[in-house]
Amino acid sequence: MMYYIYGAYGSKSTRKAELLLTVCRRPYKLFLLGIDYSREQLHKLQPETDFVPHIYHHTTYIGGVNELHDYLYCELKMEKEPSKKEL
Repeated sequence: MMYYIYGAYGSKSTRKAELLLTVCRRPYKLFLLGIDYSREQLHKLQPETDFVPHIYHHTTYIGGVNELHDYLYCELKMEKEPSKKEL
């Protein structure tokens, strides 16, 4: 499933999110503040937040870069564990 990054041009955190998803071979689409969406639209998605990027996996809100790192770690760990059928 697709990841969606609501980031900003020149943001180090947005670049880190892109790097994490690229290294983990996860498809993503990047939306840039002021080009693809406005601050008002961002607040509709996640009220009371002022940071970028906001990251979603399909329709599930993940959070920022640190949460993405944890999310991907858990996802990759589950992929590497042998399934109960194999045991």
